[in-house]
Amino acid sequence: MKRRIITLAAAAWLAGCVSQGPFPSLAVRPAELEDWSEEPVRTAPAVADDAALRTRILGQLAEARAGWRDFEADLAAAERAAAQAGAAGSDSWIAAQEAQSRLEAARSRTEQAIEELQALRRARAEMPTSPADRAALDTAIAEAEAVAARQQQRIDRLAR
Repeated sequence: MKRRIITLAAAAWLAGCVSQGPFPSLAVRPAELEDWSEEPVRTAPAVADDAALRTRILGQLAEARAGWRDFEADLAAAERAAAQAGAAGSDSWIAAQEAQSRLEAARSRTEQAIEELQALRRARAEMPTSPADRAALDTAIAEAEAVAARQQQRIDRLAR
């Protein structure tokens, strides 16, 4: 009898734990019918070439090239001054330092163009850009960096 009362009390207590109301269906859902074994292929929408971007790229590349021309124009004088430089602090040494400073100033024009091109590349990385525009931007950056590297090599050679 005691066992019967405990069993009935436990059944009544458990019956109070069952929630009342609609239960979710155990039927197969549409998402369970899909094949998730492979990643879906997503294609980016085609992006047209941007004429304004190309104009900006060409403008900055022209600046880098102009920096090269300015640098080349000052290079011969700087080489002569460096060849004639005397002891540190002498007039000829000061003239060589001034000539090297002019080279650095000409080089800064190229450096500014590189900075602008790289900023443009970072900005375009966050928005849709055509592959041709990205390639044009990368090519311009590579060319400007090559110009800056040649300038730096010549400055280093003069500094020795």
